[in-house]
Amino acid sequence: MSSVLIPKEQQTAYERWEMSSFSDGLSMANVNKAKKKEESVSTDKIAEIFEGVRKEAFAKGMQEGFSVGMDKARQYAQTDKLAFLKLMDSFSHALEQSDEQIADDALSLALEIAKAMLKVKLNIDNSVVLPVVMDAIHYLPYVQKPARILVHHEDAQILRDYLAEEIASQHWHIQEDHNIERGGCLVETGANQIDATNEVRWKRISDALAQNNHWLLP
Repeated sequence: MSSVLIPKEQQTAYERWEMSSFSDGLSMANVNKAKKKEESVSTDKIAEIFEGVRKEAFAKGMQEGFSVGMDKARQYAQTDKLAFLKLMDSFSHALEQSDEQIADDALSLALEIAKAMLKVKLNIDNSVVLPVVMDAIHYLPYVQKPARILVHHEDAQILRDYLAEEIASQHWHIQEDHNIERGGCLVETGANQIDATNEVRWKRISDALAQNNHWLLP
């Protein structure tokens, strides 16, 4: 094709068609190029919008998930707290019962030891019966005849040797009784009786301590 520009009116019909086709081709190429550019811009814009929506949805999902997770955590914490408080209450109750049982066992053991020591003392100390008899006599509001002191036969001689004057001045009569254990006594008058036997005196101590500890049991 000639590079010389020929005025349009001097161009042949073929030349005018050729130039028109070439111009149309250029126009179509520009249009296609523009469309592709628009499509590229449109795709980028859609991708940008999609990414923005995705990020927003992710952030919202994280926020909602965190909120739900915190609610669940608070529920679990409350459940654990209640379970822990229940466990502590049970433990405290068990500890109180344990302390009470330990105290009761310790007291029972102390009574057993005291009883054993008293029985040993009664066997080795002949004078043990003297304060017992004097205390029993003093419990009486007055002495009314007949007045008797019932003691073990081995304690009877002890009373005669150590309390002869006191007994004689108040007209007491010493009477031996093999049913009375050494160290104890029965004091009787016409109106009153004082039981100061070992078994009865020990029972008073045991009852005062809310213990069922019998004197005759080992």
